[in-house]
Amino acid sequence: MTEIISEKEEIQKIITEKIKGKKLIFTSYYRLSIAEKGIEHKKVLEVFPQFDKVTEIEKDTLKYGDIGYELFYNLSNGTYFSIATCPKDKGVLIIHAVEYKRSLDKRLKKS
Repeated sequence: MTEIISEKEEIQKIITEKIKGKKLIFTSYYRLSIAEKGIEHKKVLEVFPQFDKVTEIEKDTLKYGDIGYELFYNLSNGTYFSIATCPKDKGVLIIHAVEYKRSLDKRLKKS
C-alpha cells in the first residue's frame, strides 16, 4: 500500500534513519531509466543530498517485499525531481529518477 508522507518531522526522520550517510548503489534499471529520460547522472548526484528540498515521500512496498521511499524534491522554477530509493543494510539502492516540469498535485493525488 502506498503512503504519502508530507509532514516535515516524519520526512526528516525517514531521511535520517533510512537514507542519509549510506552508500549509494545505482541499479541497472536506474541507469537505463535516466538514459531514456535524458537525465544526467551528475544531476541526480547533485539533487540527492538536498534533503531540505524534499517536500513529500512516497512510501511503498516493492515487488520483493522491501520498503521503498520515493523522495520528491521541490527545486526552483516549478521544477520537481523524484528519486526512488530502497534502503539495504549499509547502502541505499537508487531505483530511478524523474524530473517533472509541472505541479505534482495529480502525481501525489492532492486535491
